[in-house]
Amino acid sequence: MSLIKLEKVSKYYKSEDTVSVGMKNVDLELDLGEFVVVTGESGSGKSTLLNVISGLDGYESGELYLFGEETSHYLISDWEKYRGAYVGFVFQNYNIIDSYTVLQNVLLALEIQEYDKAKRKQRALELIEKVGLLRHKNHRASKLSGGEKQRLVIARALAKDCPIIAADEPTGNLDSESGKQILQLLHSVSKDKLVILVTHDYEQAEQYATRKIKMHDGEIVEDKVLKHTEDIELKQFEPRKMKLSTLMKIAIRNLLSTPKRLIFMLLMQIIAAVVFVSVYSSLIAGIRETGLSQSSRFPTVPETRLLVEKRDGSEFTNDDLNALAKMRHVDHVYKYAQNFYNTAHLMIYIDGSKDDFYHRPYYVRSTDTAARLSKNDVEGRIPTAKNEIVFSSYYSDIQIGDKVTIGLTDYDVYYYAYEKEYLIEIGTFTVVGIDKLNRSTVYFSEEYLNQIPQNVANIDFKAFQGNISQMLYNMEITDQYDNTYKFGGPDWVDSDLYIPHFTDGILQTNLDITIKTTTEYGKEIELHFENIRYMGPKLEDLINPYAYIGLELYELIIDEFRERTLDNYILEDQHLVSISVGGFYAGSKILKNIDSDKYRVYYPSYIFEPMRELLVFLQTLLAILVLSLIGMLLGFIIQIVTKNIMRSRQKDFAIYRSIGANKYILARLVVFEQILLSIIAFMFTLIALIILKTYVYNISKTILYIQFIDYIIILAILILLGMRIGLKFNRKVFNQSVIETLSESRED
Repeated sequence: MSLIKLEKVSKYYKSEDTVSVGMKNVDLELDLGEFVVVTGESGSGKSTLLNVISGLDGYESGELYLFGEETSHYLISDWEKYRGAYVGFVFQNYNIIDSYTVLQNVLLALEIQEYDKAKRKQRALELIEKVGLLRHKNHRASKLSGGEKQRLVIARALAKDCPIIAADEPTGNLDSESGKQILQLLHSVSKDKLVILVTHDYEQAEQYATRKIKMHDGEIVEDKVLKHTEDIELKQFEPRKMKLSTLMKIAIRNLLSTPKRLIFMLLMQIIAAVVFVSVYSSLIAGIRETGLSQSSRFPTVPETRLLVEKRDGSEFTNDDLNALAKMRHVDHVYKYAQNFYNTAHLMIYIDGSKDDFYHRPYYVRSTDTAARLSKNDVEGRIPTAKNEIVFSSYYSDIQIGDKVTIGLTDYDVYYYAYEKEYLIEIGTFTVVGIDKLNRSTVYFSEEYLNQIPQNVANIDFKAFQGNISQMLYNMEITDQYDNTYKFGGPDWVDSDLYIPHFTDGILQTNLDITIKTTTEYGKEIELHFENIRYMGPKLEDLINPYAYIGLELYELIIDEFRERTLDNYILEDQHLVSISVGGFYAGSKILKNIDSDKYRVYYPSYIFEPMRELLVFLQTLLAILVLSLIGMLLGFIIQIVTKNIMRSRQKDFAIYRSIGANKYILARLVVFEQILLSIIAFMFTLIALIILKTYVYNISKTILYIQFIDYIIILAILILLGMRIGLKFNRKVFNQSVIETLSESRED
């Protein structure tokens, strides 16, 4: 049984207008131990014959037998398997990977067949030395001369320990002496192999040939046996499955061997990732902050600060402070929260402005620590001394160097009495910096905030009572008959109590009622009362479904509200600390994770408005729409760029296939490359965001909403997008033969 047998095999090449003959009606048998020299003029079909025999190209008619098995039913994957196990190919046009070094090109053939890892490099160097390229082993293949490239191709072909070596004009670019050395090398390995050598110079190979085949116009016109060879038993060759570690090594090499392409791809993915993360974080921040309002009781507490006290009213120990400081998302813990002026409206007078009507006092919207500022945030400098301060550019009249008096006052004083005498002064400060970002915030030094507070006003129950009224307005009352009424509002009397509503046709009955309402902090309250006397119109006659409550029920409700909500508004004994956080996201996490049995937490900037759920829903729909549009746009751009880059790699893909890489191997290689590329790009993206948030306040504020899982999702999107494009191209490549792919890459 012959190793290879052709019966009436024909191959045609089709173009738009013509069909040309590659070879026709070829009958041929080849076996191990032969050194077959195929000769003929240019265009005679000798290269076509070699390509068909080696599985690099298909055929249209006839039958080609491999090991006695028909191949007319072979798919491209079958040819890949055959070529990977049995054929080493020497191309006329070199077809080496230009971005690789000489050593890497030869190693690739050994890696694809999973040659012994410990001996891999030694074997590659031996072959490189045999072809005379040892001193060039670390040179890029693109820098070699034509003759040196031809030697490299031969070394790579010999690296495959396979029974068939197909060589297309292996000495065509070499001088006579070098050509002689290459033929000797091919002859030395031909004793137990089939060597098929295509050449236009038969005389150069004559002394080694065991058989001469001459072609003309696609037909064999001469087939002459020159030397008889012994029968050699064919060993079964099975391609070894490549290890993941080997594929990963090749993927890393591919990225590093083309630095310009790597940098371009990284920049593209970094830009896409930064844009997507920025838009994503901004939209998430909008969702999380929608429907939030500032507590009227603590108007100067920004979203970067929470207030904490112990439920037993005791003073914080150092262990308590250390435990809070170690919590995730906590930037710093300040023992004396009163120094943030949480208890009344903070007012500022510029020195000398007392009698000037046009310099009315400033109402400070929020106060914070200067430690939150970076040097780039401030015109001037960050305060360090106790009496130094930074103002926002929002306060346009205040300049660096101004002396300002700061104190506490009542809200009505702010509107109706501008006199400085109404101020409870807490100190005079020197303005050493202006916050460029216009955050309408005043920043105190760490030294000031860590000192024992002085002249801070006591807290009263005014805000608590105001919220009780708000809760009454929000009440819904449901009786045992499932009738639901909204509370209609008070009829005020001198004692600020609610009175019952009387109309004609008064009905007196007893009801069991359930009252539902929501606190300022978004906490739902539900109260149950039994046997409540109802005085009013008949229930079925009510046109306006509003209920009014009398004094007795009012007092019951107020007592319940006090019991359930007092903790949210009363700061007992002023044993209060302030936790500094990055923003709403960090603050919400503190609320969720802190030990609520031990601590009572106030987050004045995190108050839920009644319509918050609807607003969040609408904001979420908008975010999904915007993210989808941005994602599609970025995906389209990445797809175009990546597709062009993948097209430029057609030649490399074909070379991998000619050496023995199958579709599965190249698919995994593409996947690994995209994973590595995306991970590297994402690491640089995170670095870029860290740098940007130092300079751009809005980024530093909104990026806090990006959780670890969000980063994983964004990274996965980048990886999947790159993989999809790479695998799509990979499928396209494997829908055509190696020769077709190489021809297409040369045309590009």
